[in-house]
Amino acid sequence: MTKRDRVIYAIEHRTPDRLPVNDSFWEDTHSRWMAEGLPPDAILREYFDFDIADFSLDASPGFEAKLLSEDDEYFTMQDRFGYVARKTKGKSRTIDYKSYPAPDQDCWKSVKRKFQSKQLDKSSLIDNIGFPFRLSPAPSWAEARKKYEAAHTDEYYILANAYGPHEATWRLHGFTETLLDIAMDPEFIIDIASTYVDSFMETIEACIDRGMTPDRFWMIDDVAATRGMLFSPDHWRQLYKPLIAKIGHFLKSAGIHFWMHSCGNCEPIFDDLIECGLQVINPLEAKSGLDVCKLKDKYGTQLCFYGNIDVRNMSADDETCEQEIKRKLSCFQQGGYIYHSDHSVPPEVSLNQYNQVMEYVRRYGAQ
Repeated sequence: MTKRDRVIYAIEHRTPDRLPVNDSFWEDTHSRWMAEGLPPDAILREYFDFDIADFSLDASPGFEAKLLSEDDEYFTMQDRFGYVARKTKGKSRTIDYKSYPAPDQDCWKSVKRKFQSKQLDKSSLIDNIGFPFRLSPAPSWAEARKKYEAAHTDEYYILANAYGPHEATWRLHGFTETLLDIAMDPEFIIDIASTYVDSFMETIEACIDRGMTPDRFWMIDDVAATRGMLFSPDHWRQLYKPLIAKIGHFLKSAGIHFWMHSCGNCEPIFDDLIECGLQVINPLEAKSGLDVCKLKDKYGTQLCFYGNIDVRNMSADDETCEQEIKRKLSCFQQGGYIYHSDHSVPPEVSLNQYNQVMEYVRRYGAQ
């Protein structure tokens, strides 16, 4: 069975030859592992025999990405989305956002024009190097096509990710400002979010037109925290659900699977997401009270689950780690699950410990 087939079987709740596997890592986890013997030129998806090739989409309004300042520990940059942020070098830490391009209605008019006049042919809008916080230029469409074809030839399941409507809106308007205006000025939020969604769909169409149709779109849309939604489910249904349904319809018509990442616990809107065409949900953080075995009992074949292996147990003793993986993987003997940590593997997990995780996943993920 090819890697691509293996993932498709899991999504369709059919039994693959073995559990599909993929994962995400903090920047400093990679640094630690190189110090522990990981070859410096290792490509992690090949080293751990993952089944998914990750690509990123540039659905931004097209601001110039530029370095504004740096020292030994931090750098400050303007991103393609127009926000200015200060970030720790080589580490995954809380990001200090300094400003946003659309703090008010007048500024939004200018940003909206940038979305509407975006030049899709200027450079590629898809790459296997992420676009957020990226200072290097995008490749040409021809260069991007070579990367896509290499992943396709190796029979990977190809992922393409971009922000969802809420994530894009707050990166344009500001995190606190967006939460306030969800209640105070919902029409403004709808205008920003719908403009972005139109731009996102144009980005996907540009990739399709050039022979690069991803197997799935992975919508990055953090709408929850550890204890629940960031705002009420009713507000989400009013503002964002129609746009999520629009994305779902568009992806289905293009033959692209619909995946979503949301940190925290967004289970209050799982049924709504299913109505919108969502097929796979991630990362299902264990510390927020989510458990894939209970979710499987509740949602059956309506969702495929991607994650929920508690990273805290990866750095615990071997017995704790093994029981975490054995219990959760044993719930999925007929598809419906793809291995992933319950967010990203932190630097507290050593290379030896993660190799042990992979051994348990192969052992208990055999079908």
